[in-house]
Amino acid sequence: MICVVCAILFLVLFTRLLYVLFQVHYNDTISSTPFLHVPPTFSKPVRLLAVAGSGGHTAELLQLLTAATAAPSSKSSCVSFSTRHYIVANTDSMSQDKIELFETTRKTETNVVISKIPRAREVGQSYLTSILTTVYSQLFCIPHVLRAHPDILLVNGPGTCIPVCVFVFLLRVIGMCRGRIVYVESICRVNTLSLSAKILVFFADHVLVQWPQLAASSYRCKYIGRLVS
Repeated sequence: MICVVCAILFLVLFTRLLYVLFQVHYNDTISSTPFLHVPPTFSKPVRLLAVAGSGGHTAELLQLLTAATAAPSSKSSCVSFSTRHYIVANTDSMSQDKIELFETTRKTETNVVISKIPRAREVGQSYLTSILTTVYSQLFCIPHVLRAHPDILLVNGPGTCIPVCVFVFLLRVIGMCRGRIVYVESICRVNTLSLSAKILVFFADHVLVQWPQLAASSYRCKYIGRLVS
């Protein structure tokens, strides 16, 4: 009896996984707000979860958020957030300072939360040892993702984002979260994808690049112009 129940549960989860992957790969049309597409079935304002890297990654991330929440144009409306929840590496105090300054200068009523998790992979760390550190980081991200319960997960390259993306995707598969994953490749990536992008092309809703030649040579990547300067 237990084996039958387990088999049925496995079949249901596997079917759900295939359905979500179908949504990701075949229903990924981009709206007039290209890099923060809000599905029409979502209530507004939306809950945003963003993963900040170090240095240039954080600077680019904040430029993306500035553009997404700017005054609406004649063709598209700005995106408003009920909560902006940031995740940063626990050794990255500089990114936290930048985010706090960014939010202070905006003077909005949006609820802002900053959480910290261990780095999934340090710069120059071998791929083999990074498997263990990624699993370690995955465990720490669980309570923060459950708290954020995002409608949109915005990431742009740091290795810290992979455990968060995986957990948001798994929550979506089991029906506990509707979060769409939007990955924006760094403008520094002109001809080749980063390791994060190479992983996320398989299950992120949108993988956006800022150079046309990179989109032309990469699976599922879309070029929609320069998003940061």
